[in-house]
Amino acid sequence: MTEAIPAKPRDKDAIRARCTRFLTRQKAPTPKEMLQALADEAGADEAVDNYGKGKLIENFEAEIASKLGKPAAVFMPSGTMVQTIALRLWCDRGGIPTVGLHPLSHLERNESQAYRELHGLGASYLGDDSRQFRRKDIEAVAEQLGVIVLEMPLRPLGCVLLPWEEIAAISALAKEREIPLHLDGARIWESQPYYGKSFEEITSLFDSVYVSFYKGLAGISGAALAGPKELIDEARLWQHRYGGRLFQLYPYVLAARKGLRERLDLMPTFHQEIRRVADAIRGLPGVHVTPDPPQATSMHIQLPGTQEKIEAAILDLAEETGIWLLDRVFASPVQGLAMTELTAGAGTLGFPSDEIRGLFERLLKRIA
Repeated sequence: MTEAIPAKPRDKDAIRARCTRFLTRQKAPTPKEMLQALADEAGADEAVDNYGKGKLIENFEAEIASKLGKPAAVFMPSGTMVQTIALRLWCDRGGIPTVGLHPLSHLERNESQAYRELHGLGASYLGDDSRQFRRKDIEAVAEQLGVIVLEMPLRPLGCVLLPWEEIAAISALAKEREIPLHLDGARIWESQPYYGKSFEEITSLFDSVYVSFYKGLAGISGAALAGPKELIDEARLWQHRYGGRLFQLYPYVLAARKGLRERLDLMPTFHQEIRRVADAIRGLPGVHVTPDPPQATSMHIQLPGTQEKIEAAILDLAEETGIWLLDRVFASPVQGLAMTELTAGAGTLGFPSDEIRGLFERLLKRIA
């Protein structure tokens, strides 16, 4: 008996590239398209930066500092660099090498614990895997903390945001105990509409702030740290030690600036759109949205079925319709379910609610 030849895996990236509509996020520009856009973004009289110096990068850093209500800001190539430098500096100032953070934080799960390995810092976990930490969790910590990190939003739980009153309570406690409070604001741009407050009002509760430019703002890469001038001056020195003071950063700066100019004002719309998507699929059998309603511009969706079956169904729909419905699928802690993340973007605007529901109904039939 002849053995069956296993089916050749489908090329997910190629299928996605052929799609013409995107419910989650949007189609990434080609390198040629991105470079052309950056050429259009650059002013005719702008000169490139040189090792972090020059009007292009310095003006952008000043713009970020002003927007975030901080005395100074520094642009760096990556968020991991920004975060670990900020934690090191705050812990050094107090002479306490312990970071208070959530056990599911990006620092812990997605940065290979760089704060531990590079700087010898320890961790005191606040809260648990089921919720964001609160003031009472900090009050329960017996050991001294060199800095507290609050992630806004907490992505592993569905991009969950704390109530404003709770953040204010955490900030007040940190000030009372003289513990620096650092904001992991990689997605602060996507979170601000939930609070209905200015960025300066939000960041006034924190001593330092990290922001990212390649997520919702669709930059190439890059991040910034904003805070007291003395802290930022020290951060520049550590950036150099990290090898992060590159000869020129202008492509990343231009892309970040372009994202701020073109996408920041769309965040309230994307916030409304993610809630509209949640409304459209709510009540479908086996479909659960977290949090419900969504709080930032992303949400988690739990679907019945295995990760493999759902991924195959997404590719089937993409090939049949030219629509990219969902990105990565993850195993869920709940048996019989899998989980995915959906982020509202420019592409989401073109989908009527009844079409969204119909697409998910087709997906559910395939994975039944």
